[in-house]
Amino acid sequence: MIEVSEQRVQTACLLFLVAVFASLSAYWLRPVLVPFVVAVFLVSGVSPILEMLQRSVASTRLTAAVIAFFVGSLIIAILMAALWASVVDLARNSSAYQTRVTRLIERAQEWIPDVKHRRPQPIDVEADAPPVPKSPTKEERVQDFINKLIRDGVLQISQVFLDLFSTGIVVLIYVFFLLLGAPANTSSSPVWRDLDRQIRSYLSLKTVISLFTGLAFGLALWFFGVPMAVAFGMLAFLLNFIPNLGPIIASVLPLPLIILHPGAGIGWMAMVIAITFGIQFISGNVIEPKLMGQQSDLHPIVVLLALMFWGMLWGIVGMFLATPMTAAIRIGLMQFELTRPVAELMAGRWPNEFSPPDSAETPAV
Repeated sequence: MIEVSEQRVQTACLLFLVAVFASLSAYWLRPVLVPFVVAVFLVSGVSPILEMLQRSVASTRLTAAVIAFFVGSLIIAILMAALWASVVDLARNSSAYQTRVTRLIERAQEWIPDVKHRRPQPIDVEADAPPVPKSPTKEERVQDFINKLIRDGVLQISQVFLDLFSTGIVVLIYVFFLLLGAPANTSSSPVWRDLDRQIRSYLSLKTVISLFTGLAFGLALWFFGVPMAVAFGMLAFLLNFIPNLGPIIASVLPLPLIILHPGAGIGWMAMVIAITFGIQFISGNVIEPKLMGQQSDLHPIVVLLALMFWGMLWGIVGMFLATPMTAAIRIGLMQFELTRPVAELMAGRWPNEFSPPDSAETPAV
């Protein structure tokens, strides 16, 4: 019995070292692994559509993959064009937001008590000294600050678009060649079939819920005339894949444009904020639990820890993939007796191996 316990401890220590080495390798190889892992999850979600297209058109898998590839690329190009048009429209209407900021600052100064300037100390100035340049006015400083803020924001958004475009091309290449492979249901391994089934179910339901959430969020902003409604709708769709934190970030992002909207009153701002936050609340706390249930079978604390861990390794992409990857790891741990207690803990269930023996089964001394 003691030898078995020692062997289990040694195996657990070896597994821990392997996990540490795998984490370091994943961090070091993230430029290669991140696009590939994203492509694997995309293929897992797109494969049913591809197989349905192959059966309906009665074509080869190559033809179906080419059709799906070009349709997906066209949709991505249209969405990127809509995002860029929203950014250009915001930059074009920046003067209206400058006026709004100036008015808000003036209103704030009316509420702030008037503080008299201290008496300046006398300064000896030579007669032939050059004249002191005139300092810019308050309105000029505000306008310069807003212009710089908008210009820097547009440059940063443009850089993000370029990075996404370059990474997206690599992901699409991976997706195309992975789609040409054998269908996923040909695998003879029950572990892989169970893993692929759960990932497909999670991704399909999460995508549908996120799609309707993004549409409702973007349409609400568009109805009230908030600029960049398309961009915020897309961000709501994408950020909904990040559990807990994503919907909060998506709700907070349009707040500056809502507050700075020209001619916006307190009632209008309160209504827009209440509707947008309400959409995220209903989606995350009513619709999603009802439809998805326990798809990932992970405890909420484990989900938060997974967000921090994968976000530390792979950044924002790791946070998007945190839940499905952690669920896949839990399924893999369930297949081995030694790691099954860890998988049960990840699901929020106390393993039987850690439970104390019943008093009825305890032998009398």
